[in-house]
Amino acid sequence: MRALLLPLLIAGCAGAAPLPDGGARAPRLAAVAGYQGAFLPTGELAVRRTAAPFRMDEGAEAKRAANALCGGKVVSGDRDNFIDDVWVFPGGCA
Repeated sequence: MRALLLPLLIAGCAGAAPLPDGGARAPRLAAVAGYQGAFLPTGELAVRRTAAPFRMDEGAEAKRAANALCGGKVVSGDRDNFIDDVWVFPGGCA
């Protein structure tokens, strides 16, 4: 079910998905040409490339995009995940 929700959440990236705290402490994502980012309801950061979709072997590029979207640093680790052309960073922005 989560895999089906990712494209829908990221498609509406104009506003980040609501966070459990109502978004009061959510960092604002920077505009980055060629990429979209959104916070999932669980606080994870989902990153999508707007041109050609990401592939599983493009985690380094997705991390660079996530760093730019976060305006500094994304929390990245062994739980980062690739789902349906989207890279998900469970730690969100640092």
